[in-house]
Amino acid sequence: MTGPAGWPKEMGIARGATVMLMADMTRMAWRARRAGASFQPHALLDAFRAAVGDDGTLLVPTYTFDLPDGGAFDRRSTGTISGALGSQALAHPAFGRTPHPLHSFAVAGAGSDALMNADEPHSFGPGSPFTYLYEHGGLLATLDLPVNNALTFAHFVEVRERVPYRVDRRMTFDYTDLDGSTRPRSFAIMSKKPGHHMDFTPMEAALERTGALRRGVVDDVRWILIDLRAAYPVIAADLHAGGPCSVHQFRWNWWLRDVVKGMLRTFGVRTAKERIAHAARPS
Repeated sequence: MTGPAGWPKEMGIARGATVMLMADMTRMAWRARRAGASFQPHALLDAFRAAVGDDGTLLVPTYTFDLPDGGAFDRRSTGTISGALGSQALAHPAFGRTPHPLHSFAVAGAGSDALMNADEPHSFGPGSPFTYLYEHGGLLATLDLPVNNALTFAHFVEVRERVPYRVDRRMTFDYTDLDGSTRPRSFAIMSKKPGHHMDFTPMEAALERTGALRRGVVDDVRWILIDLRAAYPVIAADLHAGGPCSVHQFRWNWWLRDVVKGMLRTFGVRTAKERIAHAARPS
């Protein structure tokens, strides 16, 4: 076993790269425990930081898109629903947090200043980390995580391609910045219309056929590496083509479900899944 220090090299991560890292830490910790070893998330973060070097940039999702309109967001302390790796990155002294309250990233490396100081109100707008990833030839690296659980970049494609099933939604938060100042701030996100559903599972095969996706195994950990710039036209073509095998689908029973859920949220009622996710999010 090479350990996390050797994983980026095995995956082909080069110095100067821009990398969005996502991982299922539970699976890796469970596997290490079965092998009689321990797994330290900070070691994984340090391995990828070292691999991209001072000339590269490492981004780890620290999303909080479960925040309600009118809720509070503290850039210094609000936890993430993006899992243990995001929580570890927020606690790591080498990382800072980008500003958007719904789709923030913990970021380290050459792009940190630009990303930390971007004044972009839209989750997927021209000043967002997703645009940065696209313009800098970013790579999505996943460990023990399928594409369907990691391809947030596809929503950036949806916004750029102006798909008809998404609409701009403005949200206002009691926003606390890094200096401790608090004020109301408005942000935007493209929300799906009721009845529309995304499943990115078909994207794995499509991206692999075009060479935008590579995969492998290291120390029994399954990894996927996606060239996001190369993936863009593949995702866009699928979104425009539609059809029964497309990642985007619409069903009337989903429409009814979404409308009912929206009505419940209006009265402050969450679904069981939403309650569980909210309870699991670190404070």
